[in-house]
Amino acid sequence: MTASRIETLTRSGIRRVMQLSAAAEARGEKVIHLEVGQPDFPTPAHIQDAAAKAVKEGKTGYTACAGIPELRVAVAERVSSRTGRKVSSNEVLITSGAVNAIYLALSSILESGDEVLVPDPAWPNYHSGVSLAEGKSIRYPLLAHEKYEPDFEALERLVTPRTRVIFVNTPGNPTGVSWSRKTMTSMAEFAERHGLYILSDEVYEDMVYEGRHVSMLEIAPIHRVLLVSGTSKSYAMTGWRIGWLIADAEIINAAAAFVEPTTSCAASPSQYAALEAVNGPQDSVDDMRRIYHDRMMRVQDRLQDAGILLAAPTGGMFAMLDISATEMTSDVFVERLLAEKGVAAAPGSTFGPSSERSIRISFATAIEDLQQGVDAIIDFVKDNSRK
Repeated sequence: MTASRIETLTRSGIRRVMQLSAAAEARGEKVIHLEVGQPDFPTPAHIQDAAAKAVKEGKTGYTACAGIPELRVAVAERVSSRTGRKVSSNEVLITSGAVNAIYLALSSILESGDEVLVPDPAWPNYHSGVSLAEGKSIRYPLLAHEKYEPDFEALERLVTPRTRVIFVNTPGNPTGVSWSRKTMTSMAEFAERHGLYILSDEVYEDMVYEGRHVSMLEIAPIHRVLLVSGTSKSYAMTGWRIGWLIADAEIINAAAAFVEPTTSCAASPSQYAALEAVNGPQDSVDDMRRIYHDRMMRVQDRLQDAGILLAAPTGGMFAMLDISATEMTSDVFVERLLAEKGVAAAPGSTFGPSSERSIRISFATAIEDLQQGVDAIIDFVKDNSRK
């Protein structure tokens, strides 16, 4: 018999769509994949070369739990340069992906039963991380009709004496929206007023289409911030599993203590690859961002004309679409869309109850497939509209 805590984990509806898609492809059916939040580019060659060099040089053993010193220094310098805040290497923890950084951060500060404010909609693994750390997720609303801005009035009502952390994610998954400096400042003030940590997931930081990314560390003091990022999205390194946590040194030391009995350390060759990613040429990052932006622009007008684009994306690789005219749940919609149109999309329900009548699409696919998939979605909504 398995442990009952398994039932507290949030199961991703995206994985189910991926399984159904794989089954369809095994039957010889063509599937257009708009469900996956993963760059469709190879890891840049200079990063691959750095990993190969590390392997040839025998850098394949355990490292310090907190990561190799040179990568911690490089990440500290990167964050300092971008935010204007001096970050030292002892405020950096290298992790086995950003999701591992989230779990380690929460495990280091939560007591059993502590409450964590999580956006609705949000990436479902936030809730799983909270559950694994024995906390309790409390959803706070993002207003789809206001470009997914946080509802601060609702937030004030949700705070209790047990509230310890609030999640922030910009550019957002699944929303595709970047928050302004004004919104980030309001969030920092809210956290300060209530004595909360801000867990700021900035893994899409290099994918802001216009202007520059605003990091929470530019606004809030480091003793309030748990900044999470990594190499997966910026450098097309999802399988290399390198993330990092930026926080007060006391929290970093606590989180590193959790690393030893769980993962021991991040994979050595991957750390050296990440070192090259952070310190090496950034041309590929700029190229990927331009391509995502171009793909989005090519389909945005069609989605807006059809009246189903909830908010124009300003960063990341996603857009949320309104399917309420069909009166289907998002789970039914995506299963029928796959079966009848051969298009895979993510059900909104997996991101929270506010998105039960929405779906998420990804721009991480060839432009021809994206355009064909968007046209199929528009036709499917039109053909099944009840309004």
